[in-house]
Amino acid sequence: MTGVAVVLSLLVIPPHAACAASHIELRDNFEAASLDLSRWSLKRMKQKRHWIDANVYRNGKGALAIRVQGNDLDLACRCQQNEVREAADRRLKFGEDAWYAFSFMISGKAAPAGKQRWVIGGWKQETNGSAFMAQRYDHGVFHITLESGDTRVLLASARQDAKGFLDLLKSGSQEGFGFVGDTKRYQGASDLKIEYGADPVLPDPGGDWVDMMYRVRGGLAGDGLVEVYANGKLVVRATGTVGVRQVGGPTQYFKMGHNRAPMPGAATLYMDNFRRGATRDAVEFRAVQ
Repeated sequence: MTGVAVVLSLLVIPPHAACAASHIELRDNFEAASLDLSRWSLKRMKQKRHWIDANVYRNGKGALAIRVQGNDLDLACRCQQNEVREAADRRLKFGEDAWYAFSFMISGKAAPAGKQRWVIGGWKQETNGSAFMAQRYDHGVFHITLESGDTRVLLASARQDAKGFLDLLKSGSQEGFGFVGDTKRYQGASDLKIEYGADPVLPDPGGDWVDMMYRVRGGLAGDGLVEVYANGKLVVRATGTVGVRQVGGPTQYFKMGHNRAPMPGAATLYMDNFRRGATRDAVEFRAVQ
Protein backbone atom coordinates (compact mmCIF):
# COMPACT_ATOMS: atom_id res chain seq x y z
CA MET A 1 0.00 0.00 0.00
CA THR A 2 1.41 3.41 -0.95
CA GLY A 3 1.77 6.27 1.49
CA VAL A 4 -1.08 8.12 -0.20
CA ALA A 5 -3.28 5.04 0.03
CA VAL A 6 -2.51 4.72 3.74
CA VAL A 7 -3.50 8.33 4.35
CA LEU A 8 -6.72 7.92 2.37
CA SER A 9 -7.59 4.74 4.23
CA LEU A 10 -7.31 6.60 7.54
CA LEU A 11 -9.66 9.30 6.31
CA VAL A 12 -12.42 6.90 5.30
CA ILE A 13 -15.23 6.76 7.87
CA PRO A 14 -16.52 3.22 8.43
CA PRO A 15 -20.04 2.92 6.98
CA HIS A 16 -21.55 1.87 10.33
CA ALA A 17 -20.03 4.93 12.07
CA ALA A 18 -21.44 7.29 9.44
CA CYS A 19 -24.89 5.71 9.75
CA ALA A 20 -24.78 5.97 13.54
CA ALA A 21 -23.92 9.68 13.45
CA SER A 22 -26.58 10.35 10.80
CA HIS A 23 -29.20 8.56 12.89
CA ILE A 24 -28.42 10.64 15.98
CA GLU A 25 -28.32 14.00 14.22
CA LEU A 26 -31.46 16.13 14.43
CA ARG A 27 -31.65 19.91 14.00
CA ASP A 28 -34.31 22.57 13.84
CA ASN A 29 -33.84 26.35 13.93
CA PHE A 30 -37.63 26.91 13.68
CA GLU A 31 -37.47 29.34 10.77
CA ALA A 32 -40.12 27.75 8.52
CA ALA A 33 -43.69 29.02 8.43
CA SER A 34 -44.90 26.10 10.54
CA LEU A 35 -43.53 23.29 12.68
CA ASP A 36 -41.78 20.51 10.73
CA LEU A 37 -43.85 17.40 11.48
CA SER A 38 -41.17 15.13 10.04
CA ARG A 39 -39.13 16.05 13.12
CA TRP A 40 -41.78 16.64 15.78
CA SER A 41 -44.98 15.06 17.05
CA LEU A 42 -47.99 17.03 18.26
CA LYS A 43 -49.56 14.06 20.01
CA ARG A 44 -49.59 15.96 23.30
CA MET A 45 -50.57 19.35 21.89
CA LYS A 46 -54.28 19.03 22.60
CA GLN A 47 -54.96 22.75 22.56
CA LYS A 48 -52.85 23.45 19.43
CA ARG A 49 -51.19 26.33 21.24
CA HIS A 50 -47.98 26.51 19.25
CA TRP A 51 -46.58 28.65 16.44
CA ILE A 52 -43.33 29.83 14.87
CA ASP A 53 -42.72 33.32 16.22
CA ALA A 54 -40.84 35.59 13.82
CA ASN A 55 -40.52 38.36 16.42
CA VAL A 56 -39.03 36.46 19.37
CA TYR A 57 -35.95 34.32 18.74
CA ARG A 58 -32.44 33.59 20.03
CA ASN A 59 -30.93 34.16 16.59
CA GLY A 60 -31.94 33.63 12.97
CA LYS A 61 -35.50 34.32 11.88
CA GLY A 62 -37.80 32.59 14.34
CA ALA A 63 -38.39 30.38 17.36
CA LEU A 64 -40.97 27.82 18.40
CA ALA A 65 -43.53 29.23 20.83
CA ILE A 66 -45.67 26.98 23.05
CA ARG A 67 -48.32 28.50 25.30
CA VAL A 68 -50.32 27.19 28.24
CA GLN A 69 -53.39 28.95 29.63
CA GLY A 70 -55.27 28.58 32.85
CA ASN A 71 -58.37 27.15 31.15
CA ASP A 72 -56.44 24.41 29.27
CA LEU A 73 -57.24 20.88 30.38
CA ASP A 74 -56.23 17.51 28.93
CA LEU A 75 -58.87 15.11 30.21
CA ALA A 76 -56.62 12.08 29.62
CA CYS A 77 -54.19 13.19 32.34
CA ARG A 78 -56.30 15.79 34.17
CA CYS A 79 -53.46 18.19 33.53
CA GLN A 80 -52.52 21.11 31.32
CA GLN A 81 -50.34 19.56 28.63
CA ASN A 82 -49.13 21.39 25.52
CA GLU A 83 -45.79 20.06 24.31
CA VAL A 84 -43.91 18.84 21.25
CA ARG A 85 -41.98 15.56 21.13
CA GLU A 86 -39.44 14.06 18.78
CA ALA A 87 -41.31 12.26 15.99
CA ALA A 88 -41.66 8.51 16.49
CA ASP A 89 -39.24 7.61 13.69
CA ARG A 90 -36.62 10.08 15.00
CA ARG A 91 -36.36 8.62 18.49
CA LEU A 92 -33.18 7.07 19.86
CA LYS A 93 -32.84 3.82 21.74
CA PHE A 94 -32.61 4.26 25.49
CA GLY A 95 -28.93 3.94 26.34
CA GLU A 96 -27.56 5.62 23.20
CA ASP A 97 -24.97 8.28 23.98
CA ALA A 98 -26.16 11.59 22.54
CA TRP A 99 -25.70 15.33 23.00
CA TYR A 100 -28.55 17.83 22.94
CA ALA A 101 -28.52 21.62 22.89
CA PHE A 102 -31.20 24.28 22.62
CA SER A 103 -32.00 27.81 23.74
CA PHE A 104 -35.18 28.58 25.64
CA MET A 105 -36.96 31.14 27.76
CA ILE A 106 -40.37 31.63 29.37
CA SER A 107 -42.47 34.79 29.31
CA GLY A 108 -45.55 35.47 31.36
CA LYS A 109 -45.84 34.38 34.95
CA ALA A 110 -48.55 32.03 36.04
CA ALA A 111 -50.19 32.63 39.39
CA PRO A 112 -48.12 31.25 42.28
CA ALA A 113 -48.85 27.55 42.52
CA GLY A 114 -46.55 26.39 45.29
CA LYS A 115 -45.17 22.89 44.79
CA GLN A 116 -47.57 21.86 42.05
CA ARG A 117 -45.94 19.97 39.18
CA TRP A 118 -44.85 21.98 36.14
CA VAL A 119 -42.54 20.17 33.71
CA ILE A 120 -41.12 22.31 30.90
CA GLY A 121 -39.18 19.66 29.00
CA GLY A 122 -37.23 16.48 29.42
CA TRP A 123 -36.27 13.00 28.25
CA LYS A 124 -38.75 10.18 28.58
CA GLN A 125 -38.71 6.43 28.11
CA GLU A 126 -41.75 4.56 26.84
CA THR A 127 -43.69 4.86 30.06
CA ASN A 128 -46.74 6.57 31.49
CA GLY A 129 -44.62 7.67 34.44
CA SER A 130 -42.13 10.47 34.88
CA ALA A 131 -39.53 11.63 32.39
CA PHE A 132 -36.20 10.11 33.45
CA MET A 133 -34.69 13.59 33.27
CA ALA A 134 -36.95 16.60 33.58
CA GLN A 135 -36.71 20.37 33.43
CA ARG A 136 -39.14 21.62 36.06
CA TYR A 137 -40.63 25.02 36.83
CA ASP A 138 -42.57 24.39 40.05
CA HIS A 139 -43.31 27.70 41.77
CA GLY A 140 -41.50 29.49 38.92
CA VAL A 141 -38.09 28.02 39.86
CA PHE A 142 -36.15 26.31 37.06
CA HIS A 143 -34.67 23.03 38.29
CA ILE A 144 -33.59 19.69 36.83
CA THR A 145 -34.38 16.25 38.25
CA LEU A 146 -33.13 12.79 37.36
CA GLU A 147 -34.82 9.43 37.95
CA SER A 148 -32.36 6.81 39.23
CA GLY A 149 -34.30 3.57 39.51
CA ASP A 150 -36.92 4.24 42.19
CA THR A 151 -35.30 7.45 43.46
CA ARG A 152 -35.58 11.01 42.17
CA VAL A 153 -32.48 13.19 42.43
CA LEU A 154 -32.31 16.99 42.31
CA LEU A 155 -29.40 17.77 39.99
CA ALA A 156 -29.52 21.56 39.89
CA SER A 157 -31.74 24.57 40.49
CA ALA A 158 -31.83 28.27 39.70
CA ARG A 159 -32.63 29.08 43.34
CA GLN A 160 -29.37 27.85 44.87
CA ASP A 161 -26.66 25.18 44.76
CA ALA A 162 -28.34 21.75 44.88
CA LYS A 163 -25.47 20.04 46.71
CA GLY A 164 -26.99 20.44 50.16
CA PHE A 165 -30.55 19.48 49.25
CA LEU A 166 -30.45 15.82 50.34
CA ASP A 167 -28.82 16.60 53.70
CA LEU A 168 -31.44 19.25 54.42
CA LEU A 169 -34.18 16.80 53.47
CA LYS A 170 -32.79 14.16 55.82
CA SER A 171 -32.68 16.69 58.63
CA GLY A 172 -36.33 17.52 58.11
CA SER A 173 -35.62 20.92 56.60
CA GLN A 174 -36.15 22.29 53.10
CA GLU A 175 -34.56 25.67 53.65
CA GLY A 176 -34.14 27.31 50.25
CA PHE A 177 -35.78 24.37 48.44
CA GLY A 178 -39.43 25.00 49.24
CA PHE A 179 -40.33 24.78 45.55
CA VAL A 180 -39.54 21.03 45.45
CA GLY A 181 -42.65 18.85 45.66
CA ASP A 182 -43.24 15.14 46.41
CA THR A 183 -40.14 15.00 48.62
CA LYS A 184 -40.64 11.31 49.50
CA ARG A 185 -39.44 10.44 46.00
CA TYR A 186 -36.03 11.96 46.79
CA GLN A 187 -35.38 9.94 49.94
CA GLY A 188 -34.52 6.53 48.45
CA ALA A 189 -31.09 5.02 47.85
CA SER A 190 -29.20 5.82 44.67
CA ASP A 191 -25.82 4.76 43.28
CA LEU A 192 -25.35 8.05 41.43
CA LYS A 193 -22.00 9.76 41.67
CA ILE A 194 -22.52 13.50 41.27
CA GLU A 195 -19.85 16.08 40.42
CA TYR A 196 -20.63 19.78 40.37
CA GLY A 197 -19.16 22.57 38.28
CA ALA A 198 -17.55 25.65 39.77
CA ASP A 199 -20.87 27.54 39.77
CA PRO A 200 -23.63 24.88 39.82
CA VAL A 201 -26.60 27.26 39.94
CA LEU A 202 -28.85 27.34 36.87
CA PRO A 203 -29.68 30.63 35.12
CA ASP A 204 -33.27 31.86 35.25
CA PRO A 205 -35.14 31.42 31.92
CA GLY A 206 -37.94 33.74 33.05
CA GLY A 207 -37.80 36.46 30.43
CA ASP A 208 -34.25 35.86 29.17
CA TRP A 209 -32.68 33.27 26.86
CA VAL A 210 -30.79 30.37 28.41
CA ASP A 211 -28.50 28.16 26.30
CA MET A 212 -28.71 24.59 27.59
CA MET A 213 -26.56 21.64 26.56
CA TYR A 214 -26.92 18.06 27.79
CA ARG A 215 -25.09 14.80 27.33
CA VAL A 216 -27.53 11.95 27.96
CA ARG A 217 -26.89 8.22 28.17
CA GLY A 218 -29.48 6.17 29.99
CA GLY A 219 -28.37 3.07 31.84
CA LEU A 220 -30.14 0.82 34.32
CA ALA A 221 -27.06 -1.26 35.15
CA GLY A 222 -25.16 1.63 36.73
CA ASP A 223 -23.72 2.66 33.35
CA GLY A 224 -25.73 5.84 32.79
CA LEU A 225 -24.26 9.31 32.30
CA VAL A 226 -25.74 12.82 32.33
CA GLU A 227 -23.93 16.11 31.91
CA VAL A 228 -25.68 19.48 32.17
CA TYR A 229 -24.24 22.73 30.82
CA ALA A 230 -25.87 26.17 30.99
CA ASN A 231 -24.63 29.20 29.07
CA GLY A 232 -21.43 27.34 28.22
CA LYS A 233 -20.53 26.24 31.76
CA LEU A 234 -20.65 22.79 33.35
CA VAL A 235 -23.36 22.69 36.00
CA VAL A 236 -23.38 19.02 37.03
CA ARG A 237 -22.31 15.54 35.93
CA ALA A 238 -23.99 12.35 37.19
CA THR A 239 -22.91 8.75 36.59
CA GLY A 240 -24.64 5.56 37.70
CA THR A 241 -28.20 4.29 37.32
CA VAL A 242 -30.09 6.64 34.98
CA GLY A 243 -33.69 5.83 34.07
CA VAL A 244 -36.88 4.18 35.27
CA ARG A 245 -37.36 0.41 35.22
CA GLN A 246 -41.06 0.13 34.35
CA VAL A 247 -41.12 0.76 30.59
CA GLY A 248 -43.07 -0.53 27.63
CA GLY A 249 -40.40 -0.36 24.94
CA PRO A 250 -36.75 0.32 24.09
CA THR A 251 -36.79 3.95 22.92
CA GLN A 252 -36.69 7.41 24.47
CA TYR A 253 -37.70 10.85 23.28
CA PHE A 254 -37.02 14.49 24.02
CA LYS A 255 -40.00 16.74 24.69
CA MET A 256 -40.46 20.47 25.24
CA GLY A 257 -43.39 22.58 26.33
CA HIS A 258 -45.71 22.54 29.34
CA ASN A 259 -47.01 19.61 31.37
CA ARG A 260 -48.39 20.90 34.62
CA ALA A 261 -51.05 20.43 37.24
CA PRO A 262 -54.17 22.54 36.56
CA MET A 263 -53.44 26.08 37.69
CA PRO A 264 -54.44 29.61 36.70
CA GLY A 265 -52.32 31.91 34.59
CA ALA A 266 -50.75 31.83 31.15
CA ALA A 267 -47.12 31.38 30.09
CA THR A 268 -45.30 30.98 26.79
CA LEU A 269 -42.15 28.91 26.36
CA TYR A 270 -39.86 29.73 23.43
CA MET A 271 -37.32 27.25 22.04
CA ASP A 272 -34.72 27.95 19.38
CA ASN A 273 -31.64 26.28 17.86
CA PHE A 274 -32.46 22.68 18.77
CA ARG A 275 -29.60 20.27 17.96
CA ARG A 276 -29.08 16.60 18.70
CA GLY A 277 -25.79 14.95 17.76
CA ALA A 278 -23.17 12.34 18.54
CA THR A 279 -20.57 14.80 19.88
CA ARG A 280 -20.35 18.03 21.82
CA ASP A 281 -18.87 19.85 18.82
CA ALA A 282 -21.92 18.90 16.77
CA VAL A 283 -24.37 20.72 19.03
CA GLU A 284 -22.63 23.63 20.79
CA PHE A 285 -24.27 26.99 20.25
CA ARG A 286 -21.30 28.46 18.38
CA ALA A 287 -21.97 25.91 15.60
CA VAL A 288 -25.12 27.81 14.60
CA GLN A 289 -23.91 31.38 14.89
